[in-house]
This record gives sequence, C-alpha cells and structure tokens, in this order.
Amino acid sequence: MVGADSFYYLGGILRAGKRGYALVHEPSVLRKCNVQPMVTFATCQICTGGQFREFFIKCVTAGNTNAIYYEGLYAALIVGPEKCIRILQPNVPNHDLSTLAVGIFNVCIGNDKEASKLFQQFEANHYDLRSDAIVGLGADLEWRLISFGAPYMNRYGASFKFPDDEVIKSPSCLYGHDYTVDFEGSCKNCRLFWICCNISHIL
Repeated sequence: MVGADSFYYLGGILRAGKRGYALVHEPSVLRKCNVQPMVTFATCQICTGGQFREFFIKCVTAGNTNAIYYEGLYAALIVGPEKCIRILQPNVPNHDLSTLAVGIFNVCIGNDKEASKLFQQFEANHYDLRSDAIVGLGADLEWRLISFGAPYMNRYGASFKFPDDEVIKSPSCLYGHDYTVDFEGSCKNCRLFWICCNISHIL
C-alpha cells in the first residue's frame, strides 16, 4: 500500500504530476498512510499553520486511526478534552491508546461514570488495567502530549474525578505507600489512578 511504511515515500509520487497528486489523496491511501514519522520528527508541522497540516487533516477525515489519535491529543491542548473526546470517538474501542485517552480525559473533566465504561472497554479489548502494558501506554500518552506542548497547568485539578464503582474502584492503598521506596506505578492497584493524575497535571 502506497504510504503505508511512511508518508515520506509519497513525495516522489506527488512530484509525478496530477495523477500522482490524485493517487496520494485517495481516501484509501490517506486512511492507511503512516503518519507517525510526521508526528515524531516534525511535530510542529502537523499543528495549525504547519507545512503538513492540510495533508494530516485529510488523513484524519479519511479515518486514519493514528492520525485521529494524534489530532485528538493535539485538540486536548488547544480546545480542551471535550473536543478531544469527540475526535477520538471513531477509534474507540478498537485502538488501545485512544480508548485509554478518552477514559482519562473523562476523568479529568469529572465524567467518572463515562470514564469507568471506557476503562472497562479498554480492559475487555486490550489489556488488564493492572498490567505492565498500562504503564507503557500511559507513558506514551504523556510523552505525546508533552511533544505537542502540554502546558503543565493542572487546569482540571478541580474537576478531576476517578471512578469509584463496583467495577473500577479508587485504590484504597493509594496513600499508604512510602514513595521514597515505592515509585509511582509499582503498585498494580494504583497504576491507572497515577496515570490519570499525571495526565491531568500536564494539561
């Protein structure tokens, strides 16, 4: 598939003229195009006013899973978690990072019941919420937000509400750890809570 390895390979096709341009902008190509190098190595260029912004948004519109994920995170910083949640919705529950992100952003804005549903979907479709995998995904989410210029303003500290129901519970051991010995994430019961806290803190 054209562009599946990296969007960089589309440059030569674009230079081929109108037929190349039309091929590159086919929805099937945009949907499968690997935008990760664009986001990782030219982050500012997918943002508003950036060189790749127009093409990137076409990928989002075409239903490119990774483009939707990255655009959702960018939107969380520019216009807030509510808009981010709407952007990421097409990826839920099949995309692990998007599903986790939507759950976390719901925690940030105080929608604990919706967050609980999302975390349950995540666990049913991807990983145990107490697993090592959740730590890695949380770190990836945090790093991406930082790369987009997360402000570290803790704007949602007042509305933050972690689920506490029959399925997803606030960890009872949360404040019983000696964090000079037990670093954040070492307790499996607390992992998801701390990921939510860390994300909320940088928004």
